[in-house]
Amino acid sequence: MVARPLLPAHDLDERVGRAVRAVRERTRLVPRVGIVLGSGLSEVSREIPDAAVCRTAELPHWPPSTVAGHPGWMTLGTWNGVPVAVLAGRSHRYEGYTMDQVTFGVRVFHALGARFLIFTNAVGAIHPEYRRADLVLAADHINFIGKRGLFTPAELAERRLGRRVVACYSARLRARLLAAGARAGVPLHVGVLMGSHGPSYETAAEVRMAAALGADLVCMSTVHEALLGAHLGCECASLSCVTNRATGTSPARLDHGEVKEAAAEAAPRIRRVLDEFLKEEAASRP
Repeated sequence: MVARPLLPAHDLDERVGRAVRAVRERTRLVPRVGIVLGSGLSEVSREIPDAAVCRTAELPHWPPSTVAGHPGWMTLGTWNGVPVAVLAGRSHRYEGYTMDQVTFGVRVFHALGARFLIFTNAVGAIHPEYRRADLVLAADHINFIGKRGLFTPAELAERRLGRRVVACYSARLRARLLAAGARAGVPLHVGVLMGSHGPSYETAAEVRMAAALGADLVCMSTVHEALLGAHLGCECASLSCVTNRATGTSPARLDHGEVKEAAAEAAPRIRRVLDEFLKEEAASRP
């Protein structure tokens, strides 16, 4: 496949429009909920019936995912009566992409119609009580990726007048997901997520610093996605899967294979939480 040239960063609206038109050639479904699946969690979307599946590599301007466990497809269909778009294959800053490329999927989800965004991710646990395959909802985050999202000229002008939202993570959506977890019999913690650049794991000293700053979890994604999603007017949530203890909190060696194995172990429970949430969302609509 010949790589498509990317347009300058200020042409975001045009790029998003082209990608949306390509999706619309495959399906007319308007998603209410957008879900991004983290490392090793792609199987969560496999059972959506009669879904349209788009290879993101075939969508204009979509940055290809190069990381194992991120296969690169978007699934659009109806899950428990709710129209959804599910992305398995996010892009990361450490892959060399600019921030407008990394957050491109968030803009496409919003342009397709999604107003609830649930970001899942694989994380290292800093909090002493979190264990492998635990699930944690973010109440807030610390952004050590170093970027807060690239905005269009109109959005930048608006930002100079003040920040549109106080919190990136919707307390209402978090409460609904906690209730869904209770109905599904899946315990959910609530903590603070730290986003780091990657791709290397944090050092033990960096983890101690993160703990001192109040972080419970560390990942290499999500914080900029949630910030942009909230800025665009979506209710956002982050649902993390603990795949390992962070560096220095355990003698175990860290590797990406362990991340994928732990995520695969947790994926059925994440699906049960989403199942219950979407059942409640369908029942709440006329």
